[in-house]
Amino acid sequence: MTDPIGFAIIGTGMIANFHAEAIRNVPGAKLVAAFSRNKETCEAFAAQQNCRAVTSLDELVNDPTIHAACITTPSGAHADAAVPFLNAGKAVLCEKPLEVSLEAVDR
Repeated sequence: MTDPIGFAIIGTGMIANFHAEAIRNVPGAKLVAAFSRNKETCEAFAAQQNCRAVTSLDELVNDPTIHAACITTPSGAHADAAVPFLNAGKAVLCEKPLEVSLEAVDR
């Protein structure tokens, strides 16, 4: 058996629940962790989704069990969350729009 593809969800608002459900429905995928700057909402989401709560983005970027990140932060904050994962060579799935300006997309 191969190791599962480890996912992290960045941002624990309402749309994050849809991403968690989608990950659960993909054979070979596993939701490993969730990130939010708000510790309380992150812990509540993680408990509900049976994953680890993390309040350090760097911790997730450097976690070898995380292969992909689902960016579910509000529009305008996508690049700040996505770029570190991309720079680390990890896959990124981003809610639309990718960003709110071309300058942010070009980062």
